[in-house]
Amino acid sequence: MPRFYFHLTGGPEGVSPDESGVVLPDSEAAYLEAFHAARDMAQEWLREGRNPRRYAFEVRNDAGELVLELPFSEVLDHQAGRRPAKLSRSVRTAKEQGERMMRLTADVTRQIKMAQENLRQSQELLQRFGKSTNG
Repeated sequence: MPRFYFHLTGGPEGVSPDESGVVLPDSEAAYLEAFHAARDMAQEWLREGRNPRRYAFEVRNDAGELVLELPFSEVLDHQAGRRPAKLSRSVRTAKEQGERMMRLTADVTRQIKMAQENLRQSQELLQRFGKSTNG
């Protein structure tokens, strides 16, 4: 299963990197994890009198690629009954990237199989050539 990193952005210190990450089944699970964490953090900060709207989670994969970005404002708007268009775009982007990853993985698998078959045929030819020159 892939590991996702939830970097907190927007604070006075810039980016607070997530060094350990979380192993989750897919980008949709990563979105839900980010949503719940943002909701909990925003509620705590509101009780403390801090403004959570300027913060966001950048969710990245093991390769450091951006999987999705979830502004805390989207979470707060969702709780207030407003569903901004950007929320569905974040989910759509994560799904599209997941689908792209699956296509790329399938392409790499096909390329590996082709390379293995070419190697096998080359070895057969070398064996035949060796027998014909030795015999």
